[in-house]
Amino acid sequence: QEALLSGGVGESVGERAARQAIRDAASNALDQVLGNSAKDGGSSQRPLFVLDESMASGGGSYNVRPIFTYPSSTTGASSNDYVGRYQHAVKGLTSPEGIASFVPEPVAIVAGAEYYNLLPTATSSGGLQSDMVVDVGGTSTCISMVSDGEVVYSVALPVGGETFVDMLVSHLIQGFYGESNDGDGDSSEIPSSKPSFNDPSALQRLYEASTTAVHELSRKTRSQINIPYLTMDLETRKPKHLEVGMARNVVDAEVEGYIRGSVVPYLNHATTVLSKGLPTPINLSTLLSSAIMASLEQTAHTPQMLRSVLLVGGGGRIPMVREALKQGLGYLAGDAYVSGSGGEKRLIVPEDELVEELCALGAAVWGSSAR
Repeated sequence: QEALLSGGVGESVGERAARQAIRDAASNALDQVLGNSAKDGGSSQRPLFVLDESMASGGGSYNVRPIFTYPSSTTGASSNDYVGRYQHAVKGLTSPEGIASFVPEPVAIVAGAEYYNLLPTATSSGGLQSDMVVDVGGTSTCISMVSDGEVVYSVALPVGGETFVDMLVSHLIQGFYGESNDGDGDSSEIPSSKPSFNDPSALQRLYEASTTAVHELSRKTRSQINIPYLTMDLETRKPKHLEVGMARNVVDAEVEGYIRGSVVPYLNHATTVLSKGLPTPINLSTLLSSAIMASLEQTAHTPQMLRSVLLVGGGGRIPMVREALKQGLGYLAGDAYVSGSGGEKRLIVPEDELVEELCALGAAVWGSSAR
């Protein structure tokens, strides 16, 4: 999915053309399967879907999965308006009988968690039926409330797993080239952590090395970054190599600075994204606690009314993200809520293999049970 939608830094014209051709072919095929007309003049307004074959015995059934479920560009809009458009898209989807079914991603995640026995049982949960899904994607983190198989509230924060890579690249550029990548400070626009640099080839190599480093820093506290022949010294006419050791806390500090300086000022303009009853966020943990509190306020819930809080998505592997969510929830509901035993513990962090795939697996399980 990401390979189709997000090209790498410094992507060639040929690669972009090939990527667009794949998307066009997939879109046309889906239009035919779903019975959509290419002449309706509204194709740009329709969400793009992919079909995943389900695990139902006998085969032949498919689950429709939206590619753009939580675009970060909706963060600035009213959350209620976005949820309304989202629910309208869900209810308005039609397909030939027996060919496709639709399940929102948060609902699929909850279904997958139930299938793999990650959630409390009906007895231990006291009959609670509401779950909160914290989905840490590439460029955004979506917090959704799921009740009785429906998404009743959803909000996106413009911070994701790729933010850590972006901030590491910015840090390397500033340290190696002495160039700052500070933004213009306009809090009315959606913040972007992407650094700007006038050497596409060097930028691509920096991204490749930074991505590898962030992955390594998810397992250990330090990583070594080596990029030979990154640039040429104009004075000595000799190549310059980047060799630097990187600590996890350095990357974490860069992300925290970006949250304080760009994300929080922007979100303060979106009245329903952050809770007005909590102090202004100063780091990732307080940002998550404020957004979670706002979600609870909007849906008339308390933390004790939730059966679980599920952390999923590729960014959920990052230690800082996990620790920040634990601290944020612990601040709202107490330490037993995130690390207790039995029915007290509500925070669910799936194993690494399931963190990213729980949505797809849950969609297959949901489709099988629905049929």
